[in-house]
Amino acid sequence: MTGPHTEMLGLIAPGDWVDFFRYVSEPFTGLLVPEFDDRDLKSLLMPKIMAAKDRFDVVFQRDYTPPAVSEWRDAENVLPGPLTPYFLRANTGPRWMAGGVLSRPFITAEQSGGKFAISSIESSALYGPTLFSKALSFGDVDHCLCVQEGALVVRLGGKSEETVREGETVVIPSGQSFTLEFATRFVRVVGFTSGRGIEALIQRAGKPYKGFTLPDEAPAFDEGGLEKVFEELSIER
Repeated sequence: MTGPHTEMLGLIAPGDWVDFFRYVSEPFTGLLVPEFDDRDLKSLLMPKIMAAKDRFDVVFQRDYTPPAVSEWRDAENVLPGPLTPYFLRANTGPRWMAGGVLSRPFITAEQSGGKFAISSIESSALYGPTLFSKALSFGDVDHCLCVQEGALVVRLGGKSEETVREGETVVIPSGQSFTLEFATRFVRVVGFTSGRGIEALIQRAGKPYKGFTLPDEAPAFDEGGLEKVFEELSIER
């Protein structure tokens, strides 16, 4: 983290490990950050961190040597095989598009051994109806959708619609039917799934996308093979 203010969005599993961050931090009621806090962070944090190793699942690597800075490599633009460490260069990884929705996966169920997937899901209100305009449900996959830009309208089966805006999150449990409407000119959502979720549907039903940004018009989409993909991913519509 090299800037004066850096935000990170991460997946923590098991969820109770977030208590580690609550333990080593302190209450703050300001707007953003305590910019002029000139206390010695090492003396402030180290006692808490040393105590935390006995209370939380934290293992320090005191002899860790960071790798040297190197030139970009072509391998940093692709996702590797299962359970292989890798680095994915920002916005240069694989991309798929289906039914007006673009997926840029950071990791798929293939890399995680089927445990989870994380992808940037992008679309536009200008496209009209998309792959997720009709209700569907994933039989055994939970979704956590964190809106980064724009607004996403989520309709859960049997419930009224909710507009999820930048900085807000919606959790959709497995078996829950839902629709997604991309309500602004550009919408970007980071999707965390507990297996093969909407990112897998886009990949299986769509095609690789050569561009790096959303096209002005959504590419044509053939729904002829959707039923086969739904069966493969345990999706009901």
